[in-house]
Amino acid sequence: MSDALSGGLLVVGLLLFAGGYVWLRAMEPEPDESWLPREITGGQLAFAEKRFESRRHGLVARLDRAYRAGGELHLVELKTRAYFAAHASDAIELSVQRLVLEEATGERVSPVAHVAVQQSGRPGLRAIRVDLFDEQQVMAMRHRLLQTRTGHGPEPRPATRRKACEKCAHRTVCQRTYGDRD
Repeated sequence: MSDALSGGLLVVGLLLFAGGYVWLRAMEPEPDESWLPREITGGQLAFAEKRFESRRHGLVARLDRAYRAGGELHLVELKTRAYFAAHASDAIELSVQRLVLEEATGERVSPVAHVAVQQSGRPGLRAIRVDLFDEQQVMAMRHRLLQTRTGHGPEPRPATRRKACEKCAHRTVCQRTYGDRD
């Protein structure tokens, strides 16, 4: 077999493979995003499961989703919970993501985000709107956290919800001061 014929067959094979791949991708169903809030509906998924870093703030964030709509980015945090709720920790997490993403991309990020909750054993997601903290508030929380970790800040106090204490990184400090909450 000549080199020209072998090359031609290789090109035809690659074209058939590429065509088959495109056809298979087109056959995949579109993801159900009917749960998206009004301000994001029709927007473009800009980032998914991506890590960003802010040298200026000394923060790192891994965001679940960011959609580009209305000239800005909109953050969405995906959660699976037994109940339908957003927590203060979600707003803090999304606020950090906002600061880091704005620095990394130079794009405006909405001061409002959404926590999309998948309830255990139930189909579909429901979005909960959360207002985000501004840069000054996030940096004040960061400063307090660093002080607490080094033992120079105010003593941590137990959360009002026992379940929140169970997952807290400062649980041992609280247990020494306030005793076990079990």
